[in-house]
Amino acid sequence: MKNNSILKYLIYGGLFLVPFIPLIVSSSMYFPFITGKNFAFRFLVEIITGLWAILAVRDGKYRPKFSMISWSVLVFVAVIALADGFGVYPYKSFWSNYERMEGLVTLLHLLGLFFVASSILKTEKLWSRFFHTSIAASVILGVYGLFQLSGAIAINQGGVRVDGTLGNATYLAVYMLFHIFLTAFFLTGRYYDRRGARGFFKDYVNYIYGAIIVLQAVMLYYTASRGPVLGLIGGIFIGSILVIIFEKEKKSAKKAAIIALAAIIAIIGFFIVFRDSDFVRNSNVLSRFSAISAGEQTTRSRFMIWNMAYQGFKERPILGWGQENFNYVFNKYYNPKMFDQEQWFDRTHNVFFDWLIAGGSLGVLSYLSIFFAAIYLLWKKEGWGLSAAEKSVFTGMLFGYFFQNLFVFDNITSYVLFFSVIAYGHSRKISQSANLPVKKEIQINSLVAGWIIVPATLVLALFSIYFFNYKAYSASLALIEAMTPYDGVTKNLESFKKALAYGSFGDSEIREQLVQTVMKIATSDASPQIKQAFFDLTVSEMKKQLAKTPDDARYHLFTGSMLTAFKQYDEGLKGLQRASELSPNKQTIRFELIGNLINSGKAAEALKTAKETFELETSSNPSRIVYAITAIYAKDNKLADELLAPIQDTAFADDRIISAYAATKQYEKIIPIFQAKVKGDPNNIQNHFSLAAAYLGNGQREIAVAEIQKIIEINPKFKQQGEFYVKEIRAGRNP
Repeated sequence: MKNNSILKYLIYGGLFLVPFIPLIVSSSMYFPFITGKNFAFRFLVEIITGLWAILAVRDGKYRPKFSMISWSVLVFVAVIALADGFGVYPYKSFWSNYERMEGLVTLLHLLGLFFVASSILKTEKLWSRFFHTSIAASVILGVYGLFQLSGAIAINQGGVRVDGTLGNATYLAVYMLFHIFLTAFFLTGRYYDRRGARGFFKDYVNYIYGAIIVLQAVMLYYTASRGPVLGLIGGIFIGSILVIIFEKEKKSAKKAAIIALAAIIAIIGFFIVFRDSDFVRNSNVLSRFSAISAGEQTTRSRFMIWNMAYQGFKERPILGWGQENFNYVFNKYYNPKMFDQEQWFDRTHNVFFDWLIAGGSLGVLSYLSIFFAAIYLLWKKEGWGLSAAEKSVFTGMLFGYFFQNLFVFDNITSYVLFFSVIAYGHSRKISQSANLPVKKEIQINSLVAGWIIVPATLVLALFSIYFFNYKAYSASLALIEAMTPYDGVTKNLESFKKALAYGSFGDSEIREQLVQTVMKIATSDASPQIKQAFFDLTVSEMKKQLAKTPDDARYHLFTGSMLTAFKQYDEGLKGLQRASELSPNKQTIRFELIGNLINSGKAAEALKTAKETFELETSSNPSRIVYAITAIYAKDNKLADELLAPIQDTAFADDRIISAYAATKQYEKIIPIFQAKVKGDPNNIQNHFSLAAAYLGNGQREIAVAEIQKIIEINPKFKQQGEFYVKEIRAGRNP
């Protein structure tokens, strides 16, 4: 029994470390706000799950019990596992990547957390301590946010939206949303009444909880995240209505609910009345809410993304595409009206559509069943053993969380909080059934347990720690080394090789960074040997990537662009054409294709492609400019002039237009552009240089000399070099 106690307290230790995971930032790893938290979470869960499995073998009272909630969670994970297995890219569905670190592997860890927490935290006292630990962590994060507001600590995203140690304002907002409701749950007085708090805590408990809620609410507000704020408002509204209707005993709770409801209505009314006031417009936070409309850019993009998701659902309606595969849908059904938005969405920013794509109709239904089971059991007669006010708080939390997820998406912190809350509900349910007759418990022979099951569990736990963490963790460290600037790039090359040698789920992102690096090296002063070494490694690795993901437009684009940068035009063209076939409406892919055709001397074909690209969405100025540039290379100046006329005030700031005129020796077109620039900024030496070069290219040598002399007047230090240029020009040479 002593060994059982040791195991139990070790598990307690691991569980009570989980709430502090959001505080982790690992700057030594790729995506420091994501990877450090996730590796820590996986590591902790693997340890405590292994210890729990041993404890459950030794002591039957710690074995998993089942309720409607646990069955809904199991069915959900099983359905998603099936969907991942039959999805378009099962490997990524299981492992995810560094940027998200979700996938089935994370769901399995969350499942482990669910059963460990619900089996080990068997009393109200333990759950109270666990949630209070989480609230304490939220206070630490709230204070950190105050330092960000004061300017003492930098906001990681830049700007004014507080993001704490989560690196994303929306992630922090969802985190605070959960904790506002958790703190409000304790503020109802449940644990205060049950335990008879004494002294200072007894006298000031309401003020302490109230101050914490204020801090959490302030942090939520200053994230300026619209979905979570609306979720909070909706959750408070629902919770208050439920308290008013169902709470019969605690008059103070009902009074507080009436005040909260009135406050919510007043706030909404105030905002509607003063939406267009200077006070609202001048507020970095309120202005984001006042901008909400059907025509707003973000709103429009959301609707377009959701429509793409719906098209993808219709193609695979039963089990969907598997987790982490929305990019296939986004590319295939891309709406060209999104030309000015992010080009590589991997989430729909809507929980309903996210699971519709990941798991089809079965995935969505199984996900919704978790909420149904939790709320159904919560409001049954026993109701988790909670009062009506406490039930209302939890219902408001679940509603607010679900509502905000209609506009954003989950991350490890919100997942942990959600699974902890439903684990609490499951635990309360099975504790209510503790006195009911149960089937005879399975007895395990002590020799079998001691010599077979326990050692096997230990081996499995150690294997999972290595299998799920070590290789990807080490590869992430090596990738940061590979991306770090050094005096030479030889060390970067070796670090890339080292990162790839681990063969982890981060390989795709390592290869992406390799492509970005090699394209910079292509135009650098690195030695031909180094350039060739980087090129050979990149080609080899991208072939491996394309073998794994033959239908992913992203990697065909990267490969084609890289080969084009190294003047392998024919091979590059194949990759770019394949990318365009997989995502026919995405202009950015077509731009790369057009560039390849221009550089390989296929101006007529490039012009045809540019015309088709422009006609996908004629309001796209980038498409208009690329079409005009292509027309210049094709020597169709009339068409180029017509295209540039509507945007003439801004178009000529694009150096690509000037380069196109220079490449086709149309210097007479360049001269007016730089004349205007010189007039606008007469002391800008570079503009005078460029104008002089244009005059020289156009055969106007004496005027070019005059521009050189103006540079000498502006900067006398340039006199010696300038006079040399003048001498060369007058001698008939081009310096």
